[in-house]
Amino acid sequence: MNTPNTSPSPEVTRTYRRLIPNTWWLKQRSTILFMIREWSSVFVALYAICLLGQLWALSEGPERYNALLAKSLSGGSLLLHLVMGAFVLYHMVTWFKISGRIFGSGPLSPGAVTAVNYVVWIAASIGVFYWIF
Repeated sequence: MNTPNTSPSPEVTRTYRRLIPNTWWLKQRSTILFMIREWSSVFVALYAICLLGQLWALSEGPERYNALLAKSLSGGSLLLHLVMGAFVLYHMVTWFKISGRIFGSGPLSPGAVTAVNYVVWIAASIGVFYWIF
């Protein structure tokens, strides 16, 4: 029996720690896709930083903005934007798929919530297209 000022015996405090390998997520397709979605958040953040950099260059004047545009036409920059765009698209599509499960418990069904997301995305894309061109 333990008295108030003594530590418990090692047998009592010892807990089981299951060793989990770093590659635990490679065992199932669903966890692989989940981890890719989590990693895509990094590319979404990088893309947001790029957009903020463009806004900053635009606020500095036409010379600074044109210099940034010239740099962004390099091969490495185009490849980076292609990779970021692919991950942003993957992140967006997977978010649309799960948003129906998250928000579809009220007046709209999960399928309707997902459909509304796609309709708003397409409408916004068409609006931006017509605004630019």
